[in-house]
Amino acid sequence: MPTMRVGDIDISYRLTGDGPTSVVITQGLGLASAEWWPLQDRLSRAARVLTWDRPGYGSSGAATTARTVKQVAAEALALVEGVAPDGALVLVGHSQGGLYTNALARLAGPRVRGVVLLDPAHPDNGRLRRELPPELFRRSRSDLSVGLRMGRTVARLHLMGLLKPLMMQGPPFMYCRQHPREARDAMWRHTKRRQAYDAALGEYEELEFRTTSADVDALGAFPPVRVSVLVHDPAPMIDDLMKRARLSRPDAERVEALWGSLLRDHGALTPMTDVETVAGSGHLIHLEQPDLTMTRIGDLVEAAS
Repeated sequence: MPTMRVGDIDISYRLTGDGPTSVVITQGLGLASAEWWPLQDRLSRAARVLTWDRPGYGSSGAATTARTVKQVAAEALALVEGVAPDGALVLVGHSQGGLYTNALARLAGPRVRGVVLLDPAHPDNGRLRRELPPELFRRSRSDLSVGLRMGRTVARLHLMGLLKPLMMQGPPFMYCRQHPREARDAMWRHTKRRQAYDAALGEYEELEFRTTSADVDALGAFPPVRVSVLVHDPAPMIDDLMKRARLSRPDAERVEALWGSLLRDHGALTPMTDVETVAGSGHLIHLEQPDLTMTRIGDLVEAAS
């Protein structure tokens, strides 16, 4: 993958397609941009499409600054201005990438013609930690730092290969069996790098303990454009919390209700925001429901062209 120097970091990216509109895709916490490549290739028939690895992710250089929302959005803007400097923008972000997309939309301003957010992280995501009883917060596995630290330890000890057969049976790999070999290999290389876990932990800790809605609002007004917010189906998530975390149904519903309220709060971004629950889908909406994801992005690309 090519790289572009942003500040003192070489950021890797993949740019495909052509057209008057550029689609900029930002992946979720700890996830490789390569999981988006099949959708990127489909979208490239109608637009220029950019996927990128944030500092520390994929083959990008390690982060050298705090992973604040403002910093990550500024890095994204610098990359966009360098490799897709003209034309309309449709911004796409999943999970914590949705938070960065929210911020990037404010920085990019008039170029933005549409935004798609998939289960986007809320600037006040720390409410889960503050409002859930500590034991429920722990048991629900809402503290993502636990898994990230475990992954970092396994990567540091070069033991990830031993876990590969098991990991291939779980998300995100279980949804990527039809991905091209190149994409799956890139995802696995990312998974093995300790640097990726360091970067994700830095991002998550900024989100959990030092980010507020005021920080995002300070970047400027959100542009008055169409926004499509895709939200997971609560029912399978509640069932998963009961099975995976062994929560009672009332506790699982309490966790899901709070998370769901944070997701649906994005409906207030603009008067043209549509919040859609994706039936049967969990958190990895773009992998579980790629056709719907493609349609929602494609609609905004068509409207922008």
